[in-house]
Amino acid sequence: MSTLIAGAATDVGKVREHNEDSHLIDAHAQIFVVADGMGGHAAGEVASSMAVQIAREAWTAPAMKLACGAFSERGDPDSRRRLIHALRQGVVNAHLDIIEAARQDEDKAGMGTTFTGFMVAGGDAIFAHAGDSRAYLVRDDIAMQLSEDHTLIARLHASGVDPMVAESHSVRWKGVLTNALGIADGTRIATFIVSLYSGDKILLCSDGVTEYVSDSEIAQVLVSAPSPTRAAQALVDMAVDRGGADNATAVVVKVVEAGETRIPPEQRERDDAAVRRCALFNGLTPQERLRALRITTRRELKENKSLAPVALGTRVAYVILEGEVEIMDEIAGPGAIVYPEALIEGTDMPSRASTARALSHVRLLTIRRDDFAELTEEDSDLGVKLYAMVAKLMAH
Repeated sequence: MSTLIAGAATDVGKVREHNEDSHLIDAHAQIFVVADGMGGHAAGEVASSMAVQIAREAWTAPAMKLACGAFSERGDPDSRRRLIHALRQGVVNAHLDIIEAARQDEDKAGMGTTFTGFMVAGGDAIFAHAGDSRAYLVRDDIAMQLSEDHTLIARLHASGVDPMVAESHSVRWKGVLTNALGIADGTRIATFIVSLYSGDKILLCSDGVTEYVSDSEIAQVLVSAPSPTRAAQALVDMAVDRGGADNATAVVVKVVEAGETRIPPEQRERDDAAVRRCALFNGLTPQERLRALRITTRRELKENKSLAPVALGTRVAYVILEGEVEIMDEIAGPGAIVYPEALIEGTDMPSRASTARALSHVRLLTIRRDDFAELTEEDSDLGVKLYAMVAKLMAH
């Protein structure tokens, strides 16, 4: 179990009459959430509060504790899938309850909320996200945005719209969400997993903070502040002093000592480099890579062993992290993908002559076709990019 300390700060700002942000720090259960509500007659306060409360109940339920224990102990695809499903379902339950509450009370019609939170299992943080509140990881004095904004502006940028054109309409489109809890019958809960290391710092915050504070300033504050509470307060104070047009909330979590991790830091750096080189992930943002990598599992193969095209009951593709394999008289090393056609339903099994063989001790990421299909179905934007890359790999 990881050792964490956390702190939070929130402020109504200089313009709003109500603070519609809610946040949660449950150090015992190691659960942390920020939710930014919206809706008239202070209904946003209701929506964000409901989201936090309902998610907390689901994430601390006995079934979730069992799922966390199984994942921490085994880390296999089944335990990962069950944990992510339970995590997501807790947020979906909040979404459905918010919709029902709005239907029953005219004063709450149209209320909704963003949601960004995570829980810790062993040495990993498992995130759930919807909306434009953000999650950041500060590691090695650098801040990386883990979550992806579910906004119209972000969608335009991702679609390749000229940034100058998008910015020229930013006032009109500013704050327009494409996804959140309670705003439509369906919502998309993005989930991803991040391995924690001692010294890591995680920030969850509403857009009332990121509107005024840059990524580099976030890194500077989280690295230099004497405590998570002081860091959170400093970020909120900066946002208010620079305009404070919105509620501002920050939750800062410091990893004092990470729980048992399966990847030493030096391996992590090599693995990250191999993943960035992999053609399957070309064109993905760092946030999209995180979402894609949650379906992968790690495997090791001894020298001269064949790389099986079927594992765990389905076809599989492999991304080489370390070592070399031989396939069809060609040598493939870190970053290469083996059997990409396995990710497409109906493709032929490789012949004996085209079966890959390890030339050394090899470490790999395994991608099951069933998991790939499930990911691309529930995350269609990511799925379009991944299928396009698979098509290019197969054509090659």
